[in-house]
Amino acid sequence: MENAHAGVKKARVQSPNANVRVKQEAAEYTHGGGEAATQSPTAAATEATAAAASVEVAVRIDAAVLHCPLCLLPLRPPIFQCGAGHLACGGCHGKLTDVRCQACGDGSATYAHNPALDAFACSAKIRCPNDKYGCDSYVTYCEVADHQRACPHAPCSCPEPGCAFLGSPSALLDHLTGDHSWPAQEITYRAVHPLSVPASQRRRLLVVRGDGGEVRVFVLAMGAHGATTTVSVSCVRANAVAGPQYTCKVWTQAPPDPEMGFEDTIMMEANVRSFSVPREVAMDEGAVLSVPPRMLHGSSMEMLLRVRIDKLRAPNRSVNESQPKN
Repeated sequence: MENAHAGVKKARVQSPNANVRVKQEAAEYTHGGGEAATQSPTAAATEATAAAASVEVAVRIDAAVLHCPLCLLPLRPPIFQCGAGHLACGGCHGKLTDVRCQACGDGSATYAHNPALDAFACSAKIRCPNDKYGCDSYVTYCEVADHQRACPHAPCSCPEPGCAFLGSPSALLDHLTGDHSWPAQEITYRAVHPLSVPASQRRRLLVVRGDGGEVRVFVLAMGAHGATTTVSVSCVRANAVAGPQYTCKVWTQAPPDPEMGFEDTIMMEANVRSFSVPREVAMDEGAVLSVPPRMLHGSSMEMLLRVRIDKLRAPNRSVNESQPKN
């Protein structure tokens, strides 16, 4: 016979509703004696509360329920509700000159703060819209727009005319090198890399591969401004605030002067700008290196560049800033 004192067993409960899927581990207590049978009501209630807290629920819900009927934006706490059930987000409620509900015909109902709706709005989470580009975050619904503005997986676009490719920086790297034959070269941070750039080349991808599979893509772009060639470095990413910042140094030397016996050197040191569409940095956007014709080498008019990119350390945060936010 099976032991009557089986203790606590785990059971999986599946909701019969097709639109709501619930996975729950519930404790089933046998009644044949033993420790589980003599458990105090207080301990049983504590375990039941812990079990309820671990429930995972996937729900389909009309998005309109999560939006303020006044401004039509996602409901953000504090949320207010009148006696008839009409809602107002904190922003709209703060702008009202009269606390009475504007949706009620007689205007007799007044708004009151509803903490339960606050909790509901804060617990309603969806996948980041950039999940297909690599983001695996679940974001509170009312904060999705804020997350997207800083999401490191926001997609970048192909700059080639007529190409509609959209993807993460690493996917765009594969696309540009594979489908459009852009030249690419792997580099490392805090190291000087000599580059020989022919006059016909207008861009070159510089790729840094970090720990954990991180790939950072930079664009070395050459532009023509009259007889002068401009050189700039930019980072391929949609949200610069989502990751580390960078600086670069680019310099070149002219061919040796036959009379003086030494080489002229020009250098540019700049903060690295970020663009979601790879391109050169305009002269009014940031520092560029202006290379006159006399600094070019040989009959092919090559530029002999040296490039160094540095990854800046994140500033130290205060103790309060480093604490996780609820």
